[in-house]
Amino acid sequence: MGFIAVLFGTLGFFLIVNLFFSFLYLISRAAGGKFYSWIVYDFEFLMILALPFFGLTEYVANEFYERFNGFVTRMLLLVYALLVFILAIICFILFGYFADLDYRGGE
Repeated sequence: MGFIAVLFGTLGFFLIVNLFFSFLYLISRAAGGKFYSWIVYDFEFLMILALPFFGLTEYVANEFYERFNGFVTRMLLLVYALLVFILAIICFILFGYFADLDYRGGE
């Protein structure tokens, strides 16, 4: 059960990082893109390492900005941020449940 608790805790952490990164993309596309470029600095191995932290939001934001205008994109990013926030809360609730279950000895 401890492994499952760590898995949900890590997933919740990655979702929270993606939530904050989506807020950066809400400010502007250039701010999010420049921050991502600064993080990975165009090295392929850094793109792979940064994938769980920033990859999901980078992909979603780029798709939204390519398909829609600025206003619609920002509204969709707000919906995306809300969805990521809800999923993070669910992951942290499950983390607490499995960690407590492991602490009590799997009752």
